[in-house]
Amino acid sequence: MVRYNPFFWLLKAAIYVGERWFQVNGGVINSVADGRRDQRFWLATRYFSWRKFWNFIRVEIQLRFTRRIIWGSPYEWEIDTTNICQLKCPLCHTGKGTIHRDQGVMDYGLFTKTIDQIKHSCMWLTLYSWGEPFLNRRIHEYIEYAHKQKIATIISSNLNKPLTPEMAEQVIRSGLDVMIVSLDGVTQDVYEIYRVSGHLDRVLDNLRLLVQMKRELGSKTPHIEWQFIVMRQNEHQIDEARGLAAELGVDSLVFKKVDFPHGEDDPAEAERWLPRQHPEYLRVDPFYKPYQEDGQVCWRLWRTAVINWDGGFAPCCYLTDKTQDFGDLNESSVKEVWNNAKYTTARGLYKKDFIPEEWVGCLDCSVYLGSRAARHRGPVDLQPQPVVLQINGAKPGNRNGAKPGNQAPASETIYAPQNGQGADQAEAKTEEPV
Repeated sequence: MVRYNPFFWLLKAAIYVGERWFQVNGGVINSVADGRRDQRFWLATRYFSWRKFWNFIRVEIQLRFTRRIIWGSPYEWEIDTTNICQLKCPLCHTGKGTIHRDQGVMDYGLFTKTIDQIKHSCMWLTLYSWGEPFLNRRIHEYIEYAHKQKIATIISSNLNKPLTPEMAEQVIRSGLDVMIVSLDGVTQDVYEIYRVSGHLDRVLDNLRLLVQMKRELGSKTPHIEWQFIVMRQNEHQIDEARGLAAELGVDSLVFKKVDFPHGEDDPAEAERWLPRQHPEYLRVDPFYKPYQEDGQVCWRLWRTAVINWDGGFAPCCYLTDKTQDFGDLNESSVKEVWNNAKYTTARGLYKKDFIPEEWVGCLDCSVYLGSRAARHRGPVDLQPQPVVLQINGAKPGNRNGAKPGNQAPASETIYAPQNGQGADQAEAKTEEPV
């Protein structure tokens, strides 16, 4: 097993020590939640290949020189196979209804085509973003395909969709490596304050079923992680959560700090949600992003990529709107998008003497606006181009068994405003658990 290979222990030590000296943003390891850092490292080694390793080295070197055109590929990928969610979490862009993008489920053919292009560089694949993965009825098939291509897979679920033994077995046999279950309370009255419209008893029943099915199948995967976001209304239940986690038999319990929506800076919101009795779960600045570049470089433009359900390609999950996509995998390959004009413009923003000639979503991002390059450059007089969206329009080729959306009566032209979110949120179709 790789965990007992001396090479990986040496590599781990080199990364943990070396990043203190060479990181461009104060330490990428700190961007990973406590209790999850070692897991991510060993997960990457489970599917280790020299090709992936040398791609990682190339990307890191070019990041340090802030090269605009990269020889290599992103090594951490996020594919949102559906952006539909049945909950209304107040600090989530989906729950808040502040995303301008049609809702649907990714076509399986588009997914496999994407996986075939990233399989030699991807070290982690998170199959979630702004939607609930289990509302994609064939999610186990998507996981299985990625697993067969030797890619580490992770999903995060609110686990509010009732699971049958057959569904639980399909997920376990798919080869899924990590399942994060978002559960922020041990009583319904506390849980539903944040997980609005959620059902605690359903989540617990699903967890028990998954743990039992793992034992029956003799499977070590997926690693079932209970994620508990510590907030004002639930901090008194931390000890109870530890006891319940042991009773349920989950593999780990991770207590996570609150992340506010990108661009949020309302002190009243911070007061509403942040814990008071557990300062260890507070940040010095409540609105600070764990991956902040600390005035230097946003590493997401070099290391990560996000594919939305409709094929929209973006450098991070915080560029939520269709207007902010850097490309479309229905029309272009991963390689073509990765070094296109939008990407090279976005990377160039971190070079003081670079003059952008077209608008990119990063220009409105607080990470860029807080950088030294942005302060040196000053305001940029560029505007986004309009994008015509079929709000809730049916997408061709969506043959994955999801319920089709309603046809929109007309198209709507949407502009990306200065805060990166749509001024008027289009009504989105949600799918209730079935």
